[in-house]
Amino acid sequence: MIKKISVSQLKPGMYVSDLNCDWIPHHTLQKEGRIPDEATIKEIRRRGITDVYIDPARGLDTDDAISATEADRQNQQKLEKAGELKPDQSARTGVLEEMQKAERLHSEAKGLVSNVLRDVKMGKAIQVDAFDQLADGMVDSVLRNHNALACLGRIREKDNYLLEHSVNLAVLMGIFARSLKIDRQTMHQAVVGAMLHDIGKVMIPDAVLHKPGKLTDDEFAVMRKHVIFSRELLKKTPGVSELTIKVAAQHHERIDGSGYPDGLHDCDICREGKMCAIADVYDAITADRVYHKGLAPTSAMKKLLEWSGTHLDNNLVHRFIRSMGIYPVGSLVRLKSQRLAVVIEASETDQRMPTVKVVYHERLRQFLPVEIIDLSRPGIQDEILQAVDPGKYNIRVGDFLHL
Repeated sequence: MIKKISVSQLKPGMYVSDLNCDWIPHHTLQKEGRIPDEATIKEIRRRGITDVYIDPARGLDTDDAISATEADRQNQQKLEKAGELKPDQSARTGVLEEMQKAERLHSEAKGLVSNVLRDVKMGKAIQVDAFDQLADGMVDSVLRNHNALACLGRIREKDNYLLEHSVNLAVLMGIFARSLKIDRQTMHQAVVGAMLHDIGKVMIPDAVLHKPGKLTDDEFAVMRKHVIFSRELLKKTPGVSELTIKVAAQHHERIDGSGYPDGLHDCDICREGKMCAIADVYDAITADRVYHKGLAPTSAMKKLLEWSGTHLDNNLVHRFIRSMGIYPVGSLVRLKSQRLAVVIEASETDQRMPTVKVVYHERLRQFLPVEIIDLSRPGIQDEILQAVDPGKYNIRVGDFLHL
């Protein structure tokens, strides 16, 4: 039985089944393995890791621990509590109406980020005017109906992570800022910062940047420099606001001081920097990559809750979940009718009752003619029982998000 323990309980001879540290980007530590000595425990603690999962069947045990099942139950309880909060975002237009504009914006954003990555690598200056114009369009789209851009963020290519992550993070920051009712100028600057947060990665050697596996400690030290490069590039760019620079510079900082590049603590990190850290972790852990199978959106929300209060700001994690819904767009859910459905739009009245696209019958094990159901509408008998893993049913969620 897998157990969750505090790092203070970790001893040589224990077998770690999950270091529980995906909030550390590009971390070099093995995800699992036997603890050989105290030096290894000291290194785990130095990285800021506070809790790990052990497998007593493969190493030493401890009585003072909870099971992984109980840990997940506790995370689920936290998520359900967050789900009781009424959504605080209302759409001005329908998602179908907004989708065409959103698709054009999303495509334009990927093209712009692709061009600037190439230009900066060649030593050219960043043309911030183009990003300002694009950010304005994104803010407008999010204010009209944030679900459209959120849908597009779930359709991604495994081999184009850097490009799509930058665009997705800008979308998530826009949705997050809208939920917090942040003023438009600040929202705009945060979106630009998110879109350019990883620009410094063009200065990282390709052998490190595109390595299809875990980095060595030396490679990790090189990779960490991308944040400093991003900050310096943006500082040298005329027209870039101080907040945009902070968002890019602080997205890997953690409130317990375990982040980088400056090891800032809670009060030293700006609100938008903390927001970007949360959105960045969420997008990273839900992405399929060469060495990483992405988590389902609802599972990722539970991990954010597990890491909140230590690494991520607790209050802002709850606000992020509220902005996205406990069943974010792109989630696959099981309905009471034994059908599976893809979430395509958050409800304006109840997080637990989004609009879904029914696609599959679980008992019959067959795809169904697509049917769109607003679960919050009066008279609808069906309801969500739980989120499920699309991989278990070989369902490509992205195939159902083009409306």
